[in-house]
Amino acid sequence: MKRFFALLLSLLMVCSLFAACGGNEEEETPDTNENQQDTQTPENEEPADDGEVKLAEDQTLKVLHSEPNILDVARFLGTADRYVFYNTLEPLVKLENGVIVEAGAETYDISADGLTYTFKLRENYWNDGKKVTSEDYATALRRQADPANAFAFASSYYSIQNFEAASKGEVDVSEIGVETPDESTLILHLGVCEPALLSSTQFFPDRADLADTHGDSYGTEADKVPSCGPFVLTDWVHNSSLTLKKNEKFWDAENVILETIECSIIPDSNAQYASFENGSIDYMTVSDLDYKAKFEARDDMVSEQYVAGRTSMIIFNCQDPITSNMKIRQALSISIDRELIVEVIANGNGNPAYGMVPSVCSVGSYIFRDEVEEPLLELMDQDPKALLIEGMEELGLGSDPSKLTLTLSWGNTTATARTYAELYQQMWQEALGCVFELEFFDSASAMSNYANGDYQIASVSWGCNPEPQFQLSRWSTKTGGQSHWINEEYCNLVSTAASTVDDKARLETFAEAEKMIIQEAAIAPTYYNLVTRFAYDHVGGLLGTNSLDNVGYKNMFIIAK
Repeated sequence: MKRFFALLLSLLMVCSLFAACGGNEEEETPDTNENQQDTQTPENEEPADDGEVKLAEDQTLKVLHSEPNILDVARFLGTADRYVFYNTLEPLVKLENGVIVEAGAETYDISADGLTYTFKLRENYWNDGKKVTSEDYATALRRQADPANAFAFASSYYSIQNFEAASKGEVDVSEIGVETPDESTLILHLGVCEPALLSSTQFFPDRADLADTHGDSYGTEADKVPSCGPFVLTDWVHNSSLTLKKNEKFWDAENVILETIECSIIPDSNAQYASFENGSIDYMTVSDLDYKAKFEARDDMVSEQYVAGRTSMIIFNCQDPITSNMKIRQALSISIDRELIVEVIANGNGNPAYGMVPSVCSVGSYIFRDEVEEPLLELMDQDPKALLIEGMEELGLGSDPSKLTLTLSWGNTTATARTYAELYQQMWQEALGCVFELEFFDSASAMSNYANGDYQIASVSWGCNPEPQFQLSRWSTKTGGQSHWINEEYCNLVSTAASTVDDKARLETFAEAEKMIIQEAAIAPTYYNLVTRFAYDHVGGLLGTNSLDNVGYKNMFIIAK
């Protein structure tokens, strides 16, 4: 079977996976369906005072991008949205080279008990000249806590006093733990200590006046997207392009060299590679082996491969009449040929995943995957077909797998996505003997379906933060996340770990939670993503290879040829 699929699919032009982060995906080709930061490349050049590096007159960077869903910090859905925010908004802090650095906050202080965070803001301005104040950051948090906005990442903020209760409609949003004693001071009051708060959660500012003025159309067009970061979104041609211009009102504008960022939205992988090859794109992630060889032979490009901080996975709707059965889910999970998935879908840019947490995650000084064995390995010696039959019998569906029909959903409609889905279809049909149907949706529709439970089985991917908390907490919400896997014990484990100060104890509790979700097969991890990125040698200021950084394009520049 491996030889058959390898031969078949090598004849097709396969590209980077079309999976989800933030749920459609993620999501995630560069920034198309992966939650990767496209500011990371092999080199780390900066302008030299001695004139060794000369800047080009035309400071225009050309990149690939995904079509954003909605550019409203209280309603955004995935990576493409978030990556625009990295460049147009100034969060309180950012991750740069894997370290938390002040951004919108000039300084911050954490109380001894870890429950009070006090931020002193820089003097910064929105692109319309209005001063950025502490109330703008408080506005964002209140709108994110408002259940009317159905904020997809609300669980990331649950440690803030009353945030969870507000997001569930139990208290008014005015009661969440945010205080603005003056326009330059923001105070967060936590209900429980969360050591990973600043590394796992992003605090963007927002404009209450514009949100009220534009209503549901807020964040849907360039002129309805405010900016206080290094760049302003000046043009948005839907499903075609985004244009960002330097924001002269940004507090650190003198250190921003780029003048323009041209973002091309190109869904087709062949067209992406062609654009990169002819110089219409300055850098991109490359998975196709033929193109890798071609680009490696060029003397005007540099490349490097590194861990992407993202896990691709299959999710199961645990409220579905069939996939609610754990044994059926386990059968589907352990029957996945992960080596084949890496070979065909990832073109070798990945490692088989038998856990959720990738190798870039740490808990304090403990590297998670060095300390914790991947929990699915314990189940891999079981007979998946026997498990499937047991599950069918428990549901009263008989013992003939050929009578069982399951449906796999895919959040992409390209020919390549269909090829990938057909790989899973044939893999499962051969291993388990049941029938698989396929359905395809655009990214936004797929994300909505997953959130609402309108699917049975789906392919997604989730990026991570430095600690395992971000990924593990996706499934500890009131609705059980995209899998709708409602498990109180799991929720308690994640909550306990998040508020545990001792690193070793936090590691052990996160490990217990990961084991539970993997062995009960609410999700089936498939592979950990690796990234091979090529860049033209005129691209400077690139941020090394830390896949968790979120500073955007701010430090980049174009070198004179």
